[in-house]
Amino acid sequence: MSDDLRITLNSTDTRPRPRRLWANIALLVLTGLSVWLGVAYYDAGQSLQRGKRFLRQMRNVEAEAEFQRFIRWHHSHAEARLLLAEAVVKGDRRQPQDAAEIALDLLQGIPDSSPLAAEARMRQARLALFILQRPTIAEELLLKSVRLNAQLLDSHFLLWKLCDLTERFQHAEAHFWNVYRLTEESAKAERLREWYTSQFSPGAATAELDRRMGFLQAGEVPNDFVSRNRLSAFMKNESDSAVVVAANARALLDSRERDAAVELLLGVENLDSAIQNHFFLFTLIEAMLELGRLEEAKSFFGKWRTSRDGYFFWRTAGRIAEIAERNDKPAVEAYDKALNIWPGPAEWTLMHRRAQCLARLGDREEAEKGRQESKRIERLMETEIHNKLRLALVDLKDPGTLKMMVEFYRSLNRARESTCWQTELERLLSAR
Repeated sequence: MSDDLRITLNSTDTRPRPRRLWANIALLVLTGLSVWLGVAYYDAGQSLQRGKRFLRQMRNVEAEAEFQRFIRWHHSHAEARLLLAEAVVKGDRRQPQDAAEIALDLLQGIPDSSPLAAEARMRQARLALFILQRPTIAEELLLKSVRLNAQLLDSHFLLWKLCDLTERFQHAEAHFWNVYRLTEESAKAERLREWYTSQFSPGAATAELDRRMGFLQAGEVPNDFVSRNRLSAFMKNESDSAVVVAANARALLDSRERDAAVELLLGVENLDSAIQNHFFLFTLIEAMLELGRLEEAKSFFGKWRTSRDGYFFWRTAGRIAEIAERNDKPAVEAYDKALNIWPGPAEWTLMHRRAQCLARLGDREEAEKGRQESKRIERLMETEIHNKLRLALVDLKDPGTLKMMVEFYRSLNRARESTCWQTELERLLSAR
């Protein structure tokens, strides 16, 4: 046998090497794994749609499981995080507070760069307010939400209502007009009715939210007891919040518990930080003026650094000048500015104080005009007039109701509201 033939036979008889065998096995494993991963990835993709269907059917536990399966493969998917948070809160597997904390963490995983970030911050705020009852955290989240998207109606609406819930209904105007701007034309009359309630019956304006948070029972009429319970709950959850402390102090002032109000305000954990909040500072100075602690009131007013162009600042500046400094001229100037900012046009007592300052300055003619205007506005604030308005507002399809609102706001020198009600009247009449 030739050498060439022997070499060929030897090479043909050689058995497969172990290395090639292991390579073939690895290839099979990788192929199988790839197929499994593909199937699992496809199934996870379907989980999002299944979860949405379960959520619509109120099968919240099953929806949660589907969204969790999807998020294992798509960790940063913003919509899935929104939906999973919703399923967690709506489900019955956990206590509401525990579910809210989990949902807050899920929503926090949606970065501010996401198109859904504003919605996520708004939903976090709803959880913080309605379930955890932490209004300060809710407000911070809502302010971030409107910075991210100024067109998100729900965020502006909750900011408005947060003012009512924390004794700051005087702060609500800017938020209301944002809500009104974003409201559909067909619902603007209802919004104007809500605004009237917020302006003149702030306790009634919070009834729906108080029921949602469990402070007001079905069929129960809003009352001071409900308001105090709400504020006490806020205090329990955010005792270091300047706004919450001031809101509780405001309620004490309204019930003439002035010493208790000052004790509460001065007992805040960080007073230097708290007085940076103008609502807190306003409430503290008001309480001290009512107690005759004039030098302390003047000292704290000298520390007013923020929001020096609003109603609270100018009202306080006027009272400090009139009561603590006995200087009527700057008091009149400050009152003039305060009376031009809501709720100034409805503050007949402030008008009366201004008239007294003018009388002491020797301007009898202007003082008399001021007294007459004060009496006129006082009559507009009488219970009988507002009972009549509230009764009429039940029917927004009655042109007589809309005419009453136009005239009321016109009498109050509130051109913007009067114009809006006039627009609603014209829309109603044109549709007939």
